[in-house]
Amino acid sequence: MENLDEKMLAAASNGDLTIVEELVLKGANINYTDAWGNFAAFSAAWDGNTKALDLFYNLGAKISFESANLLCNAAYNGKVDSVKWLLDKGENANFSFTDTGENALHYTISKTSEMGERAEIVKILIAAGTDVNKKTTAGKPTLCFMRDAYLKGESPLHRAAAFGNVPIIKMLLEAGADPSMKDSNGDTPISWGSWYLREADVLRMLIYKGVAGIH
Repeated sequence: MENLDEKMLAAASNGDLTIVEELVLKGANINYTDAWGNFAAFSAAWDGNTKALDLFYNLGAKISFESANLLCNAAYNGKVDSVKWLLDKGENANFSFTDTGENALHYTISKTSEMGERAEIVKILIAAGTDVNKKTTAGKPTLCFMRDAYLKGESPLHRAAAFGNVPIIKMLLEAGADPSMKDSNGDTPISWGSWYLREADVLRMLIYKGVAGIH
């Protein structure tokens, strides 16, 4: 049976949906997870393949997990269609990891590629009720960046100040993100923006009471 499961997972990873369905009908477990934590629904959500997600879901695939949250991972990879699909299926928009405190907004604002898609995901998550002021757990390692990266008790706005574009920062602020919130080091979002040498247009948006203006 394990060999059948492995073949199914390989087919899912390659997008061979007909083979996936055939193998599941023969007894393969659609929720099979290999030694590296890969499973069919993860691959589909990561790739933005909603046709595969539909099939896997109808075949009994789980979509809610603690350690491998599909919504966060789809958001991290900039897959708007996967994010919409998961929310439509009832996935918790306000999920955050127990150990790190990170939510889908943190994951979305961890890369500087696909910025148009990331802005759309931020808009969708805010509308769905994702907490714009959720702080991470300081000192915990994060999977959002490369090795030896540790969280600093930052909010999504802190990350947006460093990595996001003007539309993302504007949406977070309009949704109630607090520009004066301090991370575990006492740094606010404008501090992050300053450290990351962001342009004046970004820094002006992050000014709060008591902080001098940007000229």
